[in-house]
Amino acid sequence: METQAERPQVYTWFVVYCILLCLMYIFLIGVGFLYPKLAELSGESDRMLQAAFVGPIYSIIGVIFFFAYLIALFLRPGPGAWIYDLVLICLGMTNCCCLPITIPLLIFWIKPATRNYFGRA
Repeated sequence: METQAERPQVYTWFVVYCILLCLMYIFLIGVGFLYPKLAELSGESDRMLQAAFVGPIYSIIGVIFFFAYLIALFLRPGPGAWIYDLVLICLGMTNCCCLPITIPLLIFWIKPATRNYFGRA
């Protein structure tokens, strides 16, 4: 019977990263709902038309990515979970505000200790 490797510290930081992005996407969902209402207050028909399309898109994107990062919090360590988490880290790299977090996270994520923890020797 194999013994599982000790949980690396980068995993704790990954959990913090996922929680922060879940909170950010909850905020985006709220923005998606409020944007059309705020556009109505301006009284400009062009802005209201734009908000009628953009608001729901913000909300839909927020819901999709909220659940994507939420799922990562409940996955058991395994080779598939390591890849899924790696994809989420790389998705975070598309936002330049997240780069100070995602670059060190990615560097430590691909180290052998983390890969061993997830069974990707």
